[in-house]
Amino acid sequence: MRTLKALIVTLVSVLLLTSALTAAADLPKGPQADELYFIIITDNEARLRALQLGEIHIYPGLTTPETIDTLFADPNIELTFDLGFHMFYTALNMRRAPLDDVAVRQAIAHLVDRDRIINTLFSGYMLPLEAFVPPSSPFHNPQAAHYEYSPRKAAEILDAAGYVMGPRGVRIDPRTGEPMEEIEFLTPTFDIAPTSAQIGELICNEARAIGIPAKHVPMDFNIILERIDVFDFDTYCLAWGLGRDPVDLYTLFHSNFDVERGNNTPGIRDPKLDAALEELYYAANYDEAMEAAYAAQEVLSELLPYITLYSRPYIDAFRTDKVEGFIPMLGYGAAQYNNKWTTLNIRPTTNQAIRWLLPENPKTLNPALADSSYDWEILGRTTDALLEVDPETLEDIPWVATEWEVGTWEPDVEALKDIDRFTRVDDVATKLTFKLRDDIKWHDGMPFTAHDVKFSIEYYIEHQLQEQYQYVIDVVKVECPDDYTVEVYMANLSYWHLGNVAGRYWLPKHIWQDVTDPLNFQPWLEPHPTVEGLTKLVGIGPFIFKSMETGQYVHMVKNPYYWAAQ
Repeated sequence: MRTLKALIVTLVSVLLLTSALTAAADLPKGPQADELYFIIITDNEARLRALQLGEIHIYPGLTTPETIDTLFADPNIELTFDLGFHMFYTALNMRRAPLDDVAVRQAIAHLVDRDRIINTLFSGYMLPLEAFVPPSSPFHNPQAAHYEYSPRKAAEILDAAGYVMGPRGVRIDPRTGEPMEEIEFLTPTFDIAPTSAQIGELICNEARAIGIPAKHVPMDFNIILERIDVFDFDTYCLAWGLGRDPVDLYTLFHSNFDVERGNNTPGIRDPKLDAALEELYYAANYDEAMEAAYAAQEVLSELLPYITLYSRPYIDAFRTDKVEGFIPMLGYGAAQYNNKWTTLNIRPTTNQAIRWLLPENPKTLNPALADSSYDWEILGRTTDALLEVDPETLEDIPWVATEWEVGTWEPDVEALKDIDRFTRVDDVATKLTFKLRDDIKWHDGMPFTAHDVKFSIEYYIEHQLQEQYQYVIDVVKVECPDDYTVEVYMANLSYWHLGNVAGRYWLPKHIWQDVTDPLNFQPWLEPHPTVEGLTKLVGIGPFIFKSMETGQYVHMVKNPYYWAAQ
């Protein structure tokens, strides 16, 4: 019955989306709210009470069935449902025994009972996911290898690989002759993410039942991230909010990104996979990209750096007596930072600031380092990309850049081959040209120009700041023919270079040119050198960061210089 309910909800979502976005292009671009308070509440029950009492007005990313059902019945609350580019997964550290053995990883994959997880923990509200691209994407490969829930098959795989059962119910590692090393399974704590913690318990119980020593270790979310950054983990259970394009596969699993703070956290290094990912990343057109995406997913499903579990529809709750103007968006939901349209059009129905739930403390508000969705819920509203995504078609539309051109140039191949960061150098490579608006200002009133774009790209490359560097790694040079024209020269051809470059977080040159140690820079804590009341966290987006009280709130105010509001 619950599964049927989820299907009905999805159909309703499509109808809501169609009607809500028909006139999205005609909506004022805002921002229409004067103030945003992101209220930090880490306890699941406290979040629900806060919304019911009106202490928060927007609750993004609902996952708990009891909460969804309770809010669905509240006349003051409207829920939006949108399929998402979302992946919930278990990452397996392939640098450590016994998870460096593919047989162990495949055995664990057979211990995941997705039906039980979705129906028991989520009452059918989630969608099972075995592939490495969610079904909301046209690049999803349904033919990739599947691992049905079967403890019997898991045991058979281990037996065949020589992991015989030893004393005290623990299997023996055939490579050492000793009992298998205990596997720690990290998840957020039960009070913060109850379903994630329960999934950890379920998988560990299944593993121990067939002789794999596994221990569930719930801990603070930001501590998990710190341990992941330095590869201090066996397994962990988290989620990705993926992008529209499948280039995430390249940045998540290519060996180039098996570096500290890189996104290849499992440490997978496989020549066949690298080749498939390079074919995807350097595809010249859509058809080549589709073929390569399918091939990469097939290799990943065999090697299993992740065990994917489910894809979450974005279910967002709004107090309609407090706010209006939210816009559902396929793939992104109505309340996430990458839905620019809700950010610009949300407005209070009363004379008060909008209060938006933030389920966790941000780890950092340094845009060059931020890697958590909770970081980007704040940072994403302080910036604008060169291009934006049309809420109805999901196609690129003009934004900070009014025009763009994807052309080619002929690089010096021999000279570029000596530069290690280029995975591939082509005889004919991509050249991107952007024409920028001339009326955009930074939050401190300074003009935003092509020189800021050039500086940002070169800064990310110079300091190899992974969260941004991975998208501009193939840039050879950046030129500014005038103050509002940017030319970006790549080392190779790729269908994806346009989106990768256009979607960066731009740094104000007049602030960052003096930052010699970006890893320890905390721009949100340092006062602006010339403008009282501002910090050095300066962007061009619709909202300005004002202050943060850890564990309490982040305060943002409307950008008076925002170009789209003029």
